[in-house]
Amino acid sequence: MSTRTPTRTHPAPDALALLGGAPAVTRPLPHEVWPPPAGEAELAELARQRDTDISIKGSSGPVKALEEAFLGFLDHGARWAVTFNSGTSALLAAYFALGVREGVEVVGPALTYHAALSPVFALRGDVVLADIDPVTRCLDPRALEAAITERTKVVTLVHQWGHPGDVDAVLGLAHKYGLKVVEDCSHAHGSRYRGRPVGTFGDAAVFSLQANKAVYAGEGGVLVTSDARVHDRATLLGHYRDRSREEVTDAALRAHWVTGFGLKLRISPFNAIVARHALAAFPARMAGRHRCLRHLGELLADVPYLEPVRVADHVDMGAWYGYKPLYRPEALGGVDRRVLIAALRAEGLETGAPSGPRLGTLPLYTAPENPLFPGVPKRPSGPMPGSHAEHVERHALSLPTFTDWPGDRPLIEEYAAGFRKIARHADALVRYAAGEGRPTAHPQPA
Repeated sequence: MSTRTPTRTHPAPDALALLGGAPAVTRPLPHEVWPPPAGEAELAELARQRDTDISIKGSSGPVKALEEAFLGFLDHGARWAVTFNSGTSALLAAYFALGVREGVEVVGPALTYHAALSPVFALRGDVVLADIDPVTRCLDPRALEAAITERTKVVTLVHQWGHPGDVDAVLGLAHKYGLKVVEDCSHAHGSRYRGRPVGTFGDAAVFSLQANKAVYAGEGGVLVTSDARVHDRATLLGHYRDRSREEVTDAALRAHWVTGFGLKLRISPFNAIVARHALAAFPARMAGRHRCLRHLGELLADVPYLEPVRVADHVDMGAWYGYKPLYRPEALGGVDRRVLIAALRAEGLETGAPSGPRLGTLPLYTAPENPLFPGVPKRPSGPMPGSHAEHVERHALSLPTFTDWPGDRPLIEEYAAGFRKIARHADALVRYAAGEGRPTAHPQPA
């Protein structure tokens, strides 16, 4: 009696890694290492500062040097730069300086990082969310106008993921309705609108210096303004004593110099040193990002299930903040984004969905009562089904912000090969998503 050895099937060499094939990207994770290591000059200055002064009481030393350098970075398009211990604190100071209080509404985008608007609640104000523009991913001027009421006093224009918003339209509506404008430039270091740096248009603007930003301090923020009253009130909120005495321009407000308005929100000299070195290195890093992400965009332009990132002709993306194309599920058999991400990760790509959900899905925004002040009602914001914000939230992919050109070029081309590989094997991915495939173990990004 003869026996037959069972036939073993092996995946084709080009098979999806999710189904046992070889991954398209072989470089170990992580692929985006940020912030970069410190240079010798930065480390030496930090060491010297340790033995010089570990507390800056006014605008002096490395804090003053950073603020002066930041104004130069903005082409001196603002009169003052005031540093804070975080971008969130700087936003709190901006809203306070512009008069946000109980009964005041601030209109902002429905999809952005929560801290762009959450300081409003600390001032007992209300946030009104408006839809975003599907191309810029920033506040849609038409939605902004529809959201304005007699209580609206401030509009927040977030330059989301580095793309400047429609500054002309927002400023026009602000003038029409008598509103103040806050620019949140936390993603947009170096971005320009019609040749002019973002952060130089509004009544106040804020740049985060958190560690993931292109200009980083670890933690820190910068408020810039050309309005003397905004400068004075913001300074008094976070910088009591020396700085308030020396720099507040209004005599009546300067009378508060000893106490300020009760808070200390200053940046540390060590963070200021780190930020100034990051600012000095920024032009070369920005140029590298532009080369890298332009090349990536060109390689992904013909991937049928991706909507490439579009950059308007009249803007400059500056630093970028991740590369975030949209997924077109109808071009990939309706496969859920989670399955696509799993397939991309199996191919060795460091990718996922953007981390920030729509603000209207978060309890801080949806609650009818201000959680900081029990008993104080607030206007709850809903998730706005069917909005552009919902579409972007559900379809965006987040890729690394490649910076090293030409060093990252081979990796970028492997990423493009991974996306194309999934397009070639769309039918196999559809079958896998329907439960017909068998996944194999694959590395996950950190």
